[in-house]
Amino acid sequence: MNKNQPVPLVFLHGFLCDPRLWSDVQPHLNYPGPIYLIDFKFCKTLQDMLGQIEKIAEPRFHLVGFSMGGYIAELFATRHPERIETLTLIAANVGALSERDQSTRLKMAEMLSRVQYKGMSEKEVAKFIHPNSVQNSHVVQTVIEMSQAYSSEMYVNQMRATLQREDLTSALDLLDFPLTIVAGREDRVVPLPSLEAFHAGISRSNMIVIDGSGHYVPLEKPTEVGRAVMRAISI
Repeated sequence: MNKNQPVPLVFLHGFLCDPRLWSDVQPHLNYPGPIYLIDFKFCKTLQDMLGQIEKIAEPRFHLVGFSMGGYIAELFATRHPERIETLTLIAANVGALSERDQSTRLKMAEMLSRVQYKGMSEKEVAKFIHPNSVQNSHVVQTVIEMSQAYSSEMYVNQMRATLQREDLTSALDLLDFPLTIVAGREDRVVPLPSLEAFHAGISRSNMIVIDGSGHYVPLEKPTEVGRAVMRAISI
């Protein structure tokens, strides 16, 4: 890599998503360096997911993760801090999944061993997004279409790969790369208070709260997410 060229900007999507998650964010980045959109859809294990990041040729990069991708970003950053220029976590769960969440996911996996997954419905999508976003057909259809790209096997592989999660707050607090937490104020999946507590647990972290957004912040508020990412990587 040319020494004068900016380091890459690497994006990691969430559960049942793919690089389309970032399609509306990219026009708002104005980033002069390479941009990589990692796709976890065909990964079978957590190590497969981490391997997608490990094989990036450049030695250092800005890492941005949404939701499940945020956890993978945290894990990669704690294992390979020497490769992280900055870390940005968007609507990312903090710590281990609850027993209830794990049980629900395992029951879904058991059901999908018998039937083919067909993607999310509009009613399901509405549970994850802001009421205003329910009226935005682009947001709703993008979530549905991303989920429809998953087979039952892909769904179960991705779910099982990220079921057992560690609380990495203390490990991240010991490192020194800039870290920014981005939250949707009305996110019902990863509530704002949990991210405020995460922010309080990492002394050097910065926090950006985006109003009028549910969980799918990159789709619901792409302009604001683009600005947040640019601010995060310039700190």
